Amino acid sequence: MFKEIIIIGLGFMGASIAGAVRKKFPETNIRGYDAVKKNIDFCLSKNIINSAANIENTGCGKGEDCLIIMCIPPAAIVSFFEKHPDFFLNASLITDIGSVKKGITYNAEANNIRNFVGSHPMCGSDKTGPENADFSLLNGKKCIVIKEKADLNDESRTAKIRQTAEFWKSLNMDVIFSTAETHDDITAYTSHLPHLIAFLLSDTTLSYIFGKGKNENNDEGKAEFAGFIGNGFKDSTRIASSSPELWTDIFLMNGANVVSSLENFIASANILKGFIETGDKESLNSYLGKICGERKEAGI
Repeated sequence: MFKEIIIIGLGFMGASIAGAVRKKFPETNIRGYDAVKKNIDFCLSKNIINSAANIENTGCGKGEDCLIIMCIPPAAIVSFFEKHPDFFLNASLITDIGSVKKGITYNAEANNIRNFVGSHPMCGSDKTGPENADFSLLNGKKCIVIKEKADLNDESRTAKIRQTAEFWKSLNMDVIFSTAETHDDITAYTSHLPHLIAFLLSDTTLSYIFGKGKNENNDEGKAEFAGFIGNGFKDSTRIASSSPELWTDIFLMNGANVVSSLENFIASANILKGFIETGDKESLNSYLGKICGERKEAGI
């Protein structure tokens, strides 16, 4: 384990990771920075971090065994790399938790951020802020670590990738290696599209039922229609409570893949729509059965 870890971004994820390190490796010196001072103060008061980090200076001391983890939204990571390249000069290793990898990896290279290896812990919450941190969040979850084909011919680079994987494994995560391109392609379907659909489903449903109550000019009617909302809707739209800022970044930074996944989703929706419009019970049942079978076969 690193003697010192610096966490940039002390929101839900940053505080959860800091807390997991504190719990597993209590001797590790953890420093943290957040643009919101109350997040720093909270983490200090709860002993989640040892001290605050100053981003105007070099983050790690020369020769120190020091890891920097970027726990801010993808566009903010890119901006931080551009504005504070010297902050990373002495870091033994730099990683991130961003949900989009190509843009971040490219920007790290463009700004000569050496020793950077991209990561994506596949976990999170619709909750925000360090006060909601979950120190067991990482336990048993998947973490994708970026390894490009060119890295295989670079011993130093391979060592940094291995070191990154070992860090996440030490927090009981199951590590998967992927290229940045493959990561962004697949997560557009497995993560980004589900969030997009949750936002759309929430908007479509709530706009309709509350609009209906409004049209009847009856606040009691709004409450009555809200009573029709069951667990199916709540479960399907829980992630629509996630940070709009974060998901705006993700949708735009992985735009081409997200649009492609959305187009495929719309095509599937139109197939179902056609079966329903024509009353084709046999085809509808067969199509739904195929989907159900595929999900079971995937072991989800």
